[in-house]
Amino acid sequence: MILSRSLSRALSRAVVTAALTGAVLAPAAAVPSFADTASASRATAGTAGPGAARATTVAASWPALRQGSRGVDVSTAQDLLAAAGHPVGADGAFGPATTRAVKGFQKSRRLTADGVVGPRTWTALAVTLRPGAEGRAVKALQRQLVQEGHRLAVDSVFGAGTGSAVRAAQRARGLSADGVAGARTWAALLAAPGSPAPGRPSGDPSALRKRIVATARGQVGVAEPSGCRTYLRDCARTAWCAAFVSWTWRKAGVPSAAVPKTLVAREVGLWGQRNGLFHRTHPKPGDIVVWGAPAARTGGHVGIVVAVHADGRVDTVDGNYGDKVALRKNIDPRTARTRSHAVSGYVSPRGA
Repeated sequence: MILSRSLSRALSRAVVTAALTGAVLAPAAAVPSFADTASASRATAGTAGPGAARATTVAASWPALRQGSRGVDVSTAQDLLAAAGHPVGADGAFGPATTRAVKGFQKSRRLTADGVVGPRTWTALAVTLRPGAEGRAVKALQRQLVQEGHRLAVDSVFGAGTGSAVRAAQRARGLSADGVAGARTWAALLAAPGSPAPGRPSGDPSALRKRIVATARGQVGVAEPSGCRTYLRDCARTAWCAAFVSWTWRKAGVPSAAVPKTLVAREVGLWGQRNGLFHRTHPKPGDIVVWGAPAARTGGHVGIVVAVHADGRVDTVDGNYGDKVALRKNIDPRTARTRSHAVSGYVSPRGA
């Protein structure tokens, strides 16, 4: 059959668009349905710009969320579901109500209704946001930015502060810093812990630190005894703050050989001294903060630095703080005390 010239050109454009969309957003072995491809194309189009060619190699390392998952990424999915017309509370806990909302959304988009928020579901949820936007989708975006250490109000309004944070996050990942949160920006912010940050080589020190921060923040609220068994088998009977920081580093991609093995908080500082990684001032996000003088003795406490403010105060995520993983804000390392111990210093991940 001979095709007209105009029809040939249209088909060529369709093939190229499908190829580019599939290369960025679809798993290599998957054959998307018509609905999946259409939603992926719409989401990708929202971020096209001067840097689009650079970003075509960005892999959408979306986290896989299912019933039982917890953390900021779950809250993000819940807000995006609500924004898409499937109301559910953003409590950070993936329970039966969230599963029902996910399945309802998947059915509405002709996706496999398995109740799992994977790459295709994330792509369909990732609405493009610009300055002036309002609502729960904006709130979800703001939560992700705050998780990275950006200081802004989570007020559901896409204002100047949110725009600045979006551009900073885009620049950090080699994306076009246009301040518009489209599918590529969402994928970069939601990159699964342990995977290289999109647009960055896996050995980039700043990328490693961002993964540590994202991993730690994603655990806030996990409590003993059952929740914290990920970090330590019998956490209900053991002070598990050291187990938590070690788990966080490993999960974020720090080689096991470069992670402290002790369950004694102050000995984490001693390990840092012996390996040339301990410093008393100038913390950075991703560092371990040590409360109590480094020593092979019990007592003290450790946590993960997740933000450093201009006045020198820090935010930390600590395991076994009130028997759960807790976010602690605006700590002054010069005067604060935890369990009667002052901050003695920080341990940096090797090479970061």
